[in-house]
Amino acid sequence: MNDGPFTSGSQRTSGGAMPRLIDSTLREGSQAPGAYLTVSQRRDLLVSLLRIGAEEIEVGHAVAESAYGPSDLAELLALAAETAPGVRRAIWCRARHDDIVAAAALRPDVVSFALPVSDLHLTRRLGKDRDWALAAVGRLVDLAHDAGVGYVSIGLEDATRADPDFLVEVVDAADVAGADRLRIADTVGIASPGEVVRLVGRVKAWFRGEVGVHLHDDFGMASGSAVDALEAGADWTDVSLTGLGERAGIARTEEVAAWLVARRGATYDLLAARAAALCLTEWLGRTVPAHAPVIGSEAFACESGLHLAGLASDPAMYEPCPPELVGAERIWRLGQGSGRAAVAALMPDAARDPTLTPIEAATRVRRAAAMLRRALEPSEWAEVLGSSN
Repeated sequence: MNDGPFTSGSQRTSGGAMPRLIDSTLREGSQAPGAYLTVSQRRDLLVSLLRIGAEEIEVGHAVAESAYGPSDLAELLALAAETAPGVRRAIWCRARHDDIVAAAALRPDVVSFALPVSDLHLTRRLGKDRDWALAAVGRLVDLAHDAGVGYVSIGLEDATRADPDFLVEVVDAADVAGADRLRIADTVGIASPGEVVRLVGRVKAWFRGEVGVHLHDDFGMASGSAVDALEAGADWTDVSLTGLGERAGIARTEEVAAWLVARRGATYDLLAARAAALCLTEWLGRTVPAHAPVIGSEAFACESGLHLAGLASDPAMYEPCPPELVGAERIWRLGQGSGRAAVAALMPDAARDPTLTPIEAATRVRRAAAMLRRALEPSEWAEVLGSSN
């Protein structure tokens, strides 16, 4: 294994650049149950993804050609090159000779193959052992380079359940072989953000190339862990619109991109992300929960009295970013959670009415909302506060 710090002259040395996104909606998303898109929809989705500005687009997986009929990968790669020539185009495949050859023949910018590194996947799924995996690293990287692939990425499948010492051996083998990127996969979404951070550090200590993460959302931590991984020095994270993917999906494009824009000054087009996400869910017959971060219709809605009073004074008190940054709408409601401060903030005329005490105004609002079993519409505010009932 390598003994010490790597030389800064290596062409594969990473670090210093703004963290980047690999949008995998077309690849990982196609593995979601029932996520069937037409060829036309896939083309439109690709153009929408390119508008968002992710630095790399995973267009699809080469294995689809034999399993699911004719592939549109070549057409999508050409469309991406024409629409956004600065975006890297990637093809994913399995750690198999024929898959890598098929992927390379499409002439993408990146070929990514997934190599299982946990004993569970190696032995129970593939019937292989650790020696096979170590030998496969060098053999398959050489194959990809010989086939003309300019950038080779290895997905370390089930890395969060791999033996830590064996994982280091695989990382070292990938470094020696000349792989350009390693993607740490939390295949079943079990790693906490802290575990992801430690794993990123461990891989970066042994690998001169770029490091990425592919994090599943089985326990709702994927987007947060992706951000933590980037903060810990990862160069890339995989994301997908609305998190679309296997089971609970992966880190969400709209969430991670919005955080990078709001907190790190990135330049992703969040309005394009919202539009693409809502269009995708409509195509798939899915719904976006009203309270969903970033793209939910009520992500910036507020009813509680303390918060409403603060928002009326300065929205920054209770908003992480201006709603217009992500194409959302600020919604203020009066309802069961609204008190005197909320009514005074949203209905200043009522607050100045000498015949109506602040407590009585709040009581009327809460009583009306309880009877209706919902918050009051703005058109109902004056009627409720003007009523003597």
